[in-house]
Amino acid sequence: MYSFWLIVPKLELNFVLLCFFLLAQDCERPIRDTMSLTGEHIQKEHFPNGLVVTFECAMGYRSTGGSGKTTCAAGTWTPSTLRCEKFNCGSLELVNGHVEYSEGTSFGSLATFSCNDGLVSIISSIFVHILSYHTFSPYLVFSVVKCDSPPSVDKAEGPSPKRDFYDFESVVRYNCQKDYTINGSASLKCKSNGEFTPNPPTCLMVRCKAPFIPNGSQKSGARPPYIHRSLVEYECKPGFKMEGEGVMTCQLDSTWSSTPDRPPGYPECLKLLEGVNYSNAPAKCSTNRIRVDRLTNHSRLGYSGGGP
Repeated sequence: MYSFWLIVPKLELNFVLLCFFLLAQDCERPIRDTMSLTGEHIQKEHFPNGLVVTFECAMGYRSTGGSGKTTCAAGTWTPSTLRCEKFNCGSLELVNGHVEYSEGTSFGSLATFSCNDGLVSIISSIFVHILSYHTFSPYLVFSVVKCDSPPSVDKAEGPSPKRDFYDFESVVRYNCQKDYTINGSASLKCKSNGEFTPNPPTCLMVRCKAPFIPNGSQKSGARPPYIHRSLVEYECKPGFKMEGEGVMTCQLDSTWSSTPDRPPGYPECLKLLEGVNYSNAPAKCSTNRIRVDRLTNHSRLGYSGGGP
């Protein structure tokens, strides 16, 4: 949240000082077909405004120049200049045999080795997948890791792209339908054990009820319906003091909380006592839950003073 003051002319030399609050919008996970995020941001799905992340060329690709840095700016990512191209392993030479390529000699291509007529090899045909940044080796046989298609998720579209099998490090995504909020990671990656990680997400219908705070009213923020991350601010009526945080956010479990680590609940508006100086030791009055923070004189008639 950002804030700033604005001085507005009112009458001749009089001015009105206004305070504005700007809520910076977070960014979703950035996706680049030939790149991957680096460092601590690999598993994140949401990124705060102003955060700078760095891309690197994905496995099987190499940089041809540019910078992989991009910044979350008001809900969108600034362009990165990094350029990545498939790694080329070059051609193979095989004595007394020949090689056939499925899609050239770039990363992910398939090479088939076979012997010339009249010669017999221990293995009549060797298949080599280019899965590293190194050149082909006729002495190594690489098996390609495959992952089965991950399950579908209720109230979600995906996994996308849809295939029967996925190569190692392939990424699929889920998108919840309208009015539903994703709980978990929207992106899954095929790992070396042949499984997608992390586990598929779920899609939740998040709806927070309007906060009921006696002797309080909403000051600013979102209006119904209150969905995930809706933010509201409440204030107390004159003569009442707020106990707790007045700014609350709608959580995934459809409850209000002032901060992610604070238990759900509403603040209270407690009536202020007349003739009380709120500047000394903490105290409270037990009748009708009327409390004061600091007292310098005796409680009014009908109230018993006590410690917290």
